Amino acid sequence: MSNFSANKSGMSTQHQRRQSMPAPAPISTNVTPTIIATPPSATGTGILGGRFHSRHPMLLHGGPTNRFSAAFESLLSYIPRRRRQIRYPLVVGLGLYFFLVYLYFQDASTWTAIAGFKIKNLSFNWDTKRCSYRKDPMLFVKDSSSVLVIWEMNCEITEMDLVWSPVEAAGSKQYQQQLHSSGGEPNVASTTINALDKTHVVYTATISGIPAVNTNITYSVHPPKILSHLTRTYTFAHLPNPPLLKDREIARFGAISDNQCEVKQFFKVLKAMTEHHKVDYLIHAGDAVQEYDNLDNWQTDFASPLSYFRIGQTTPLIYTHGNHDYDVTGEYPYTGKRTWHAYTVAGVRFIVLDSNLDRREQDTWLEEELKSEECKKAWFRVVLVHISPYTQYWEKTAWEGKGEKHWGSFIRDRYVPLFQQHNVDLIISGHQHNYMRGQDDQMVYTIIGGAGGQLDEEQVEDYPAWVGGKVKFRHHYVLMKITGDRRLIWEAYDADCGSRLDAFVLHSRTEV
Repeated sequence: MSNFSANKSGMSTQHQRRQSMPAPAPISTNVTPTIIATPPSATGTGILGGRFHSRHPMLLHGGPTNRFSAAFESLLSYIPRRRRQIRYPLVVGLGLYFFLVYLYFQDASTWTAIAGFKIKNLSFNWDTKRCSYRKDPMLFVKDSSSVLVIWEMNCEITEMDLVWSPVEAAGSKQYQQQLHSSGGEPNVASTTINALDKTHVVYTATISGIPAVNTNITYSVHPPKILSHLTRTYTFAHLPNPPLLKDREIARFGAISDNQCEVKQFFKVLKAMTEHHKVDYLIHAGDAVQEYDNLDNWQTDFASPLSYFRIGQTTPLIYTHGNHDYDVTGEYPYTGKRTWHAYTVAGVRFIVLDSNLDRREQDTWLEEELKSEECKKAWFRVVLVHISPYTQYWEKTAWEGKGEKHWGSFIRDRYVPLFQQHNVDLIISGHQHNYMRGQDDQMVYTIIGGAGGQLDEEQVEDYPAWVGGKVKFRHHYVLMKITGDRRLIWEAYDADCGSRLDAFVLHSRTEV
């Protein structure tokens, strides 16, 4: 038989089988259907029903319906229905991705700024830039009525003037009006020039005779007309006396120390401080650089970060020298030729000492200063000295083997009794790279050496002054506020996460 005949026979057999199959039973119309109760969210009448119906098992079993869950489910609803089973991992993954991108660009902005500091410095060192500013003007408090202005260029300009004038409010328009108004001639400060080498020319001028009232001071660096593009104008607050405003803050001081060669961490400290607080003055307790004679350190690790956040130009520094920024010649071209000195700012008498100089001349000066009327009448007496009387954390090998335990010991032996005798309220120090607060009777000791240097966690001493106090092994900065009701408010902040590490309040002991 042919294949065609066989196939035809098979087809006829299958047709016969289909005809022999029984017909399906008729559908009964008398059966009552069973109705299953459905949650409101599944029928579209609940809080989440408009979007999710009965698709989500959590909603069928009485899942969370609070505001957060509703917002989260609303966000997830934009994912196509066919991918609902992977929406949670997808959203979590996307969130993690964007968070990592955010962290990358946060860190990238820091590295970009630091790279800019290095490239700018190299271009000046290679003498490839035309006459310009290496370091923008920086302000240092000199005394109660004087502020030192220091800037650096890669060229020497003999006709470089600094003019200044008190103004009611900052602003270039008002400043120019005051300059050209009849009888309103600006004050001109003489400028001295110190050429360290061909590409490091330091200019220094002093704004002196500032009125003894709280005001804003606007100053300008004026080169010759042919170099008018180098003109710089800035404004800063001058607060020599506390106003009689009991219900408000009258001055804010930022406080840092020991940034040294860790420019990345120093950048983060300055960024955290400037993003969250506006300060009128910046206290620096020393060790701004690692190597004093290294001019690149002063450029990239100190001046450039301060200029990046416009701190140096608009915020006068209250500065003391540490062991790393100690000049054996006593010249100090970048911070001012000063050793020990004192001045009053916003009711606070700052007594700045030099822990590098164990000299009887400093002892005599300190005794006279503590007995002075300016010191006695101040609301608060604050000592700024780099090495604390009670350094407690250091490297054990250097502490014992290299004799570093004796550094600044004269501060503890000869000066602490004077502080106690003359009602000093607060001692601010650095040198030790962490944060500490202690107390001896009514005098508070603080160490704020956390602006960048590697943290010190090795305990080498156990002084009673720190018992019951605070110690934090974190990079940080301090905000010190003076209020009209004669309070000093101290707050220390973690520079990495922004949390507050410590806080205390001092009330003035000076009789009105």
